[in-house]
Amino acid sequence: MRNLTDLLLFTFLAICFAACQQSSIIGEDLIDEDNTQVQEIDSLSVESASLLLDSLYTTNGSRLLAGAYHDPYLGNIRAQCFFNTDTLGDFSLDDDDDLRFDSLSLSLRHDYEYPATDHLQRLAVYTLETELEDETFYFNDSPAPGTFNKIGSASFNTRTTRSKRFNIRLPDALGQSLFKVAKGQDDLLLENVLNGLALMQEGDNEGQSVMGFPTDSVYVRLYYHNQKTDEAGEVKIRLKPGRRFNRMTSDRSKTAISKLAQQGIPLSSAQSSHQTFIQAGVGICTKLDFPTLRSIRQNRNISVNLAYLDIQPLKTSYQGSDLSPLENIYVYSPTHKNTLAETYWSSSDINPVSVRRTVNPLTGNSNFRIYLTDYVHDILHQDADDYEGILLYAPVFSTGLNEVGRLVLPSQGLSREAIKLHVIFTVIK
Repeated sequence: MRNLTDLLLFTFLAICFAACQQSSIIGEDLIDEDNTQVQEIDSLSVESASLLLDSLYTTNGSRLLAGAYHDPYLGNIRAQCFFNTDTLGDFSLDDDDDLRFDSLSLSLRHDYEYPATDHLQRLAVYTLETELEDETFYFNDSPAPGTFNKIGSASFNTRTTRSKRFNIRLPDALGQSLFKVAKGQDDLLLENVLNGLALMQEGDNEGQSVMGFPTDSVYVRLYYHNQKTDEAGEVKIRLKPGRRFNRMTSDRSKTAISKLAQQGIPLSSAQSSHQTFIQAGVGICTKLDFPTLRSIRQNRNISVNLAYLDIQPLKTSYQGSDLSPLENIYVYSPTHKNTLAETYWSSSDINPVSVRRTVNPLTGNSNFRIYLTDYVHDILHQDADDYEGILLYAPVFSTGLNEVGRLVLPSQGLSREAIKLHVIFTVIK
């Protein structure tokens, strides 16, 4: 019975080899042709699906995210940040009757924007009525913390402010009270006046961006002048945003993945225009499975030499657009509930494994190459039921969420060249 099983499996492989358009014999001068043969096949089927992950931890990230934009493939994406207003030290002014208050503003510097367009952006500042709880863990889909009130807004050009500072003016009443206390030589901690702040997008999503602000770049600036000398002065209060989190929302109602609503339930590419998606921030990843490998598992006549997966993002999704593709994707193994787990590289200390995008200088096509040799070997020689495919997603840092880039990946149903699993192996006759 065992010999019959091996014969049937070998026959199945032979059919696969014959169907491969680029089959080749490698190293035939180095092997015993009577007993072994090295083959390559790249026509193995790959099933793909989009997957909505569980909530993503976004507490105390190194970057505050605020803004919104429209993606023709993924809908409307919006980011809001909430943070406690801890200050680094206190501040005071000389008790001089000639000093007069001028204005108060929140000063920000952005080091990230997606998409990176040259446009006018409008952000608003809100005060929180209650502080964020130090013991609470906040996620990308956590509700906004209670009620909040708008205290200022400003428009700015993203090109002229990139890596520079811009100010959002705050109410004069707040500035006057801070000025009075500081001028009275009383040391003041800002968190005793403001429980917390929030930054949010104002206006339409079209043509806008999600902005990123390093947490060590947030200041409150109090401006004043001397009425006798007309000399201007400034007190710069550096904030150290305490407990904080980025809240991310996505409206996919008019997209190919409008049915992607339940966490952990894959949406086949056949149900989403033969495309799958990766969207950082809102937890959309791509799941891949390899049914052909499962059908020929436990074949001891096969020794895997090399296996790798080539994936080409849909060129029309980024060509001529400000919606650039992710530079890196990360490879995870899923749990049985389709959440992110450790990778399948048991000998690797790196989790997850990062794969960088390359660009063909002649065609402009992007490509990700993922090496899967150990993974394919294990599927062919162990119980395939232990393998739930692989997940491709953006980086998930322990320090919180820091970006909102995306990828659009065509399935084999749309283009056989878009996703290919290459396996080079030795067949023992």
